Amino acid sequence: MKTAFWCAALLAAASPAAASSTDTFVSVAPQALTGLDPAAIYEEHDLAIALNIYEPLLAHGPTSWTFEPFLATAVPTRENGLLSADGRTYSFPIRKGVLFHDGSALIPEDVRYSLLRVMLSDFSQTGGQPAAMFLNAVFGVTALSDARGRPRISYAQAAKAVRVEGDRLVVRLRQPNDTFLGIISSWPFIMSKKWAVAMGEWDGEEASWSRFRGRPAEASKLRFVADGTGPFRLEDREASKNFVVLARHEGYWRGPAALRRLIFHEVPGEMLRLSMLESGDADCAQLSRASLRDAANMPGVKVYDGLPGWDVGHIIAFNFKSGNKAALRSGRLDGKGIPSDFFADRDVRLGFAYAFDYEAFFKQALRGQGHRASGPLPFSIYNRREPEVPFSYDPARAAEHFKKAWGGRLWKKGFSTVIGYPAGSPEAHAAVEILASGLKAANPAFRLDLHPRRFAPNQKGAQEDLPITVQTYVGDYPDPDTFAFNLLHSAGPLPRAQKYSSRKMDRLVEAARAGTPDQREALYRKVQDLYVKDIPQVEFYYPKSFQAVRANVTGVGGGEWQGAFSLHNALEFYKVKKS
Repeated sequence: MKTAFWCAALLAAASPAAASSTDTFVSVAPQALTGLDPAAIYEEHDLAIALNIYEPLLAHGPTSWTFEPFLATAVPTRENGLLSADGRTYSFPIRKGVLFHDGSALIPEDVRYSLLRVMLSDFSQTGGQPAAMFLNAVFGVTALSDARGRPRISYAQAAKAVRVEGDRLVVRLRQPNDTFLGIISSWPFIMSKKWAVAMGEWDGEEASWSRFRGRPAEASKLRFVADGTGPFRLEDREASKNFVVLARHEGYWRGPAALRRLIFHEVPGEMLRLSMLESGDADCAQLSRASLRDAANMPGVKVYDGLPGWDVGHIIAFNFKSGNKAALRSGRLDGKGIPSDFFADRDVRLGFAYAFDYEAFFKQALRGQGHRASGPLPFSIYNRREPEVPFSYDPARAAEHFKKAWGGRLWKKGFSTVIGYPAGSPEAHAAVEILASGLKAANPAFRLDLHPRRFAPNQKGAQEDLPITVQTYVGDYPDPDTFAFNLLHSAGPLPRAQKYSSRKMDRLVEAARAGTPDQREALYRKVQDLYVKDIPQVEFYYPKSFQAVRANVTGVGGGEWQGAFSLHNALEFYKVKKS
């Protein structure tokens, strides 16, 4: 077919090898690479690439609750003496004989520098979130800088908390934190200090810290270069042709991978990605569930469904104070626009929640796969009883709340605005269409126009400051805290973008993080209750993860937990082979 021929020609021009080679793997996705700096990465496609370049200290075991040695040779416990009796000091013996991609040997100082750089670069203020995870766990702060840009912790405090003792990295937490090992094992961040400094990055010293702290993530010298210890190294990034090439790291400490080269290719159109998978021009294609049945029926293609994952699914996020004048239109409640604080009215948010046809979305977008979300905390994946679903499709209740909103003026005047959603996502497109239809059915004077966005919603999308968006969120580490903080705490990326802030919510989230397992579950039930009261966003369904690959690809599926790869539904290419 002509489409397949064109795809083959495109790949031949853009990549060093064709997908037909048994040692080269071609993956097609709708996104382009936005960056590889471990201190700034917070986009799922970037992570899918970086996970094969950079590595963590620990790996997850067979389940999300167990850990195994990785770049550290032992998991800290009280029994082996690597975790202090007070639960605050962790010692990680660093593995010897590990080589970076530039040929230099991994030493404990590289690990110390890498962790300090993640926490102290302060990229979290401009989009990336890795710093927030480590700062929370180590220092109990949600961001390095305060509202005035002043650091909440000093360099001396950081250097004291993260230090090298002989062949070990030692980390001293401000208070016990059960999330720490989960974070350490879920985030690949260890790089060569000597290489990073040679590239023009921070040298790790206090004297130069002020020059590097608080830069935008785009200013990183390591944005499109890499030097990790992983099984693949960055060989090429051809931005004009929208592809990234990784080559096998021959000196990899676990032995060379079976695959020699990985090619990540940006292909925005889903039908084109599906065609490339069918023709064999791609070994793996990122698809929506809407295309999964077609993929499963293709000769030579295999679909692995029901894989482990930590995806909370699609979210309607309300902006409590939008500054986007174009989206606000008239800026008044006159039927031709909305005021900037339109969604600060709880009855407006409740009206939207009851105007959405969840069952239609489940059937059309998810093809009946997944289970209904009760809120941002997926209790069921922790083997806990799921709370009752707080919202359902109920046009009568939607109308009831809309009639109360804005003192009754909303129902009489109507409104007009736009909703943002990630372009290239059929599920998100279905969600905004269903919502717009439900609103119009409730009141013909309710107008919601669709606005596809071509960037990562957790990063640059927040800067657009739209009044309402549809987004997705995948957990950063296997713990309820990742959902509670990122989706509900005022310092989390989504609440920051929404201008949602609740001191009571913040206290609950912070207390749950520091509590015992029994205390934490009780506190998260209270978090859920406050979420229902405040309704800063609306969750739909927790979807099932899947992968669509060529049938000659092995090392995919099996249902086993694979740590950060499972978190982000990414392929662990060290285990992947082609026949």
